Amino acid sequence: MRAIENAYTGRRRVVAEMRELLARPYRALISWGSLYDVSDEEEQERRKEQVSRSLADLSNQYLPRSMWFEQETRKKVEAFMERAGQLFEELARDVQTRGYARARADIARRVTRELGPLRREVEAGLGAELAGSVESRWRERLRRFSGR
Repeated sequence: MRAIENAYTGRRRVVAEMRELLARPYRALISWGSLYDVSDEEEQERRKEQVSRSLADLSNQYLPRSMWFEQETRKKVEAFMERAGQLFEELARDVQTRGYARARADIARRVTRELGPLRREVEAGLGAELAGSVESRWRERLRRFSGR
């Protein structure tokens, strides 16, 4: 029984960590698009780099945590990660082509429109990971593994 409690506690910790890891690129993208002083190129670059770092952190830290999730949740997280990376590349090209002042309004709008629904799906999946039905499946797996 102790193993089941430890697994559930570990699972809760991993879900909390994933929620934070997923929120960072979303917030960084929104922040990048909400720079008021559009002439501050250093701040633009700093925020762009912040997006890049948060996406890399999510990618690097997702794999070891993914073992805690059901396949459906993993698919949702991976879809979010893929779309966030694609969107960042598209927006960076847009900024380079049109300039930050013209492209910045599109950044926040597109992030909200394109990543917002994916983020909500991931949040729902992570919430389901902690629900009773998922907990029961994990308990059953642990029982089979421990031979009980």
